Amino acid sequence: MKTYANISNGLAFPHDDVCMFKSTHGHNYRMGYFRLDAMPYSAVIELLKGHKIKIVDATHHDKPLTDGLKFGLTTWVLVFNRALGYDVMVAPWQTKEMWRASRRNSDVKKLVKTIRGLNKLFDNKGPAKIGENIQIECYRNFKYDDKMREFYEKENQ
Repeated sequence: MKTYANISNGLAFPHDDVCMFKSTHGHNYRMGYFRLDAMPYSAVIELLKGHKIKIVDATHHDKPLTDGLKFGLTTWVLVFNRALGYDVMVAPWQTKEMWRASRRNSDVKKLVKTIRGLNKLFDNKGPAKIGENIQIECYRNFKYDDKMREFYEKENQ
């Protein structure tokens, strides 16, 4: 299973590649909760092949998920499934707003088209769901939250 570190706090943990579901995106429905380049194509291909992926992140709060994972990743998974024709619940915390954000054609049309194009090369094995083929790992009380330079300086001493 390939592991993707969410920028920036996830970089402190072992990973194979990076993704970018910023917490600030989770606070603004208008932005769609994630950037179109949030998930690397390698992760899309892994999911289309039926493989599992894992995303790691961290927060200085004592909460189970960062806003980037809770809002951004969840909405991205809804878009992924929409592109493949699946309309399923992807996480227990999924909201109507996330579902609506995943249907905003003007914002996600390019991503939907790209996923559909990749699916012609890789025979999709079913919908993506958080907790099933997308594992998430969120480290709580991470004292270097958004202070990765300090973390790397300490690690390199």
